[in-house]
Amino acid sequence: MAEEQDPLGKSWKRWGGILALILAVVVLGIVLIPKPTPTLENTPMVQATDPAQAAPSTSAGSSAPSTGDCPALSTDASFPNDPPATEWKRHPAGMLLPVSKEHGAAKQDGDFWRCFSHTPTGAVFAGATLSFEFSSAGVLEAAAESPQREAIFNAQKNASGSGEYPAITGYRVMNSSKEKASVEYLAPYGEQSFALRINVLWDKKSSDWRLDLSSGEPTTDVVTDTSAFTRWK
Repeated sequence: MAEEQDPLGKSWKRWGGILALILAVVVLGIVLIPKPTPTLENTPMVQATDPAQAAPSTSAGSSAPSTGDCPALSTDASFPNDPPATEWKRHPAGMLLPVSKEHGAAKQDGDFWRCFSHTPTGAVFAGATLSFEFSSAGVLEAAAESPQREAIFNAQKNASGSGEYPAITGYRVMNSSKEKASVEYLAPYGEQSFALRINVLWDKKSSDWRLDLSSGEPTTDVVTDTSAFTRWK
């Protein structure tokens, strides 16, 4: 998977402290860059998940949320072992993001892309999108309300990025329930690979996933075995 040089030339902010051990690079955001094709065709995603961790499957379908303004999306609560149909779209802030008709983001209002399915697959799409929007597009509402949200958001206003960033080449669902989900995104850098863990929670008021910063910023760990990650193809 090759990195795409962003024609917008945007200097993106990054999560403080993430990948700081790599040549003192401070990452204040994430970039998902699919394998380039001439027409940016749909890109499949596959989740290699231990069957013991998989949530019970429900029949595929869609239902409208009880609150909020999001449209009806998929209700298939199974882990994304089969690749969901994915389209890569460029966010106004400059990054290519994965989008699904079944799982979101269904609403793409300016810099705030939102409305994801209340499923593990929806959490995968949401984690990547919301984390970028909060850290690099300045969308405070991408994260759930918490004291940590305000502190992190204010701190990053004065932060600046180097213009260099690793491509996110894969993901794995660490845990998922109706209320919360944790997804790790694989980021190779130099001769090493790192896992960036993004937590999201289901916000009942908006009936949508939101970035969960109640435990602080996302964590990063060195990855020695990348076979457990599903690769973006």
